Amino acid sequence: MLLPTQISSMFNLDIVRIDPTRAGDDNSPGNGNWHLWTRANDHHILRRHHVLHTEESLAYETKVLAHLTGRGWCVPRRIAGPVQYDGRLWSVTRFVPGAPHQDETADQRIERGSVLARLHDDLRGLDLGTRPTFCEACDLEGMGEFQSWHTGVEALRTERPDLADRSEELMARAKRLVVEHKLRELPQTIVHGDFAEWNLHFTADGRLGGVIDFDLCHPDSRAWEFTIARVYRSPELVAGYQRTAAHPLTDAELAAFGPLQVVLRALSVMAALWDGRQRGRFDEVYVERQLGLGQVLT
Repeated sequence: MLLPTQISSMFNLDIVRIDPTRAGDDNSPGNGNWHLWTRANDHHILRRHHVLHTEESLAYETKVLAHLTGRGWCVPRRIAGPVQYDGRLWSVTRFVPGAPHQDETADQRIERGSVLARLHDDLRGLDLGTRPTFCEACDLEGMGEFQSWHTGVEALRTERPDLADRSEELMARAKRLVVEHKLRELPQTIVHGDFAEWNLHFTADGRLGGVIDFDLCHPDSRAWEFTIARVYRSPELVAGYQRTAAHPLTDAELAAFGPLQVVLRALSVMAALWDGRQRGRFDEVYVERQLGLGQVLT
């Protein structure tokens, strides 16, 4: 792991302390995050970005965060970077205070839906074009090309031909649903991309502290945003959203939740195969669980 003196040199910041935010970040191909303190006692976050990110992709995220900061949101706007080090891109971002709700209640899920409505309202009309290296979720051909879907399936086939066959069946089912339900015709906006409960921070007195992890923000449908926000286990999100949004979800968007859940399972398998190839082993239990859930939903 980097030392405070190395970080100071990289970002021209006088760093005196660094602590991990969670275990397991040191050797992951995914994102890594560490707490930083400067000599002036400023608290920031050091972020090592996912191996698939590029400077152009991060520039898009920076524009989204700057826009939201200008609208009064507390989000992890860029402080310094990104810079290249040891084959990865690194940035320093604003620290967002507070902590996620533990074991969300129904009322707190309604609140999360309300916060999402306000976020979408403030992102509405922001046109930054397509985010480099990103596809909309229902562009399964584009996503598959980017993450080498067929290579991953064939690698899995050498170990578990049954899971490889089921993976291909699930992907074919997801593609059919995209066409049948016209999912790529849904209106788009910039979505957060992972509006789960752990990405909202609240202060000790229950007020919203801020929203973190815009790593997956990109243009997509609001229905996809809800799918990623786990609406299948948090249906109260819809009530909070519809109550607050200047532009409530349409019947077509609400009807897309079911088929998009199958798309999510197919993409989860795709991501697991990509990750397994990087690590040299597949998480077969996880893949089988995603395949089972996808099968139940059809």
